[in-house]
Amino acid sequence: MEYKFYSEYIVQKARILRRKGIPAKEIAKRIGVKSNTTILRWCADIPSKNSYHLYIKKLHKKAMGKGASSLKGIEINKKEAKILASVLYWCEGAKYPSTNFISFSNSDVNLTRIFLKLFRLGFQPNEKKLRIHLQLHTSHNKRKMISFWSKILKIPKSQFLKPTITEPTKNLKRRNYKGTCTIRYYDVYLLLEIMGIYEGFAKKLIGR
Repeated sequence: MEYKFYSEYIVQKARILRRKGIPAKEIAKRIGVKSNTTILRWCADIPSKNSYHLYIKKLHKKAMGKGASSLKGIEINKKEAKILASVLYWCEGAKYPSTNFISFSNSDVNLTRIFLKLFRLGFQPNEKKLRIHLQLHTSHNKRKMISFWSKILKIPKSQFLKPTITEPTKNLKRRNYKGTCTIRYYDVYLLLEIMGIYEGFAKKLIGR
């Protein structure tokens, strides 16, 4: 989650005040934040007795439950995994001819895990050819982050490339940011197969 133009200090101050039961509108006024909806977004996980807040939370839970229920009974086979992995790659992957290898990048931990799981199921890659590159901030502990991603992705640390370390942008704060992870697989023909799948998928749906 990103907090544009506000420091982590301001965010945490808002959360402390919210835990004390102070209304979002009052918190915004106290700490100089323009919108009370920004406060509500920062503090969405903090319990509240406000009737409107409880009503909105109930609606959110109902909508998410409805979405989750649509997946009941669905099992993903190899063919479906290929399609889903390719569509995700279409969104977040580097394309030929800009690159001649598979390169999927994202900072969302679950999305990265899902792509790799689908990629493994659908394409059955040679596990020893997988490489991981992390882009971290100077505030990260490099060893801990490599261990975290190694465990999450089930890829040995020996297959991690030297990470890129950058200074975090002052006006952009992220809570629980684990860096940006890039999954690499050096096979241009597999890259072209993935591109062929998502382009064929697009033609099948919309034609072009």
